[in-house]
Amino acid sequence: RRGAGWPRSALSAQPGRGTPGAQGVVAELMGQWQGRIADGIVAMQAAGEVAAGLDAARTAAAVLAGIQGGVVMMLSTGDIGPLEAALDLSIEHLRSRS
Repeated sequence: RRGAGWPRSALSAQPGRGTPGAQGVVAELMGQWQGRIADGIVAMQAAGEVAAGLDAARTAAAVLAGIQGGVVMMLSTGDIGPLEAALDLSIEHLRSRS
């Protein structure tokens, strides 16, 4: 079944694939977003809120991938459930490591 946003999901699933310039912009934005998530994890580590041994960069990559995948699924189906699940499980993972 295709959700109301299905045509948009085809575009959102392939950001930056059209031209090298677009790919560069998308890569830069994704890198910034991942970096900010990693910075937040490092700050939580410093505050003792999450395990000090947690790989912040790898965890940030997984969180961002979950968000992006959840958004694509939401746009494709109209169901926010997968995005909520990705966020909930990411937060649970961080909390379980403290």
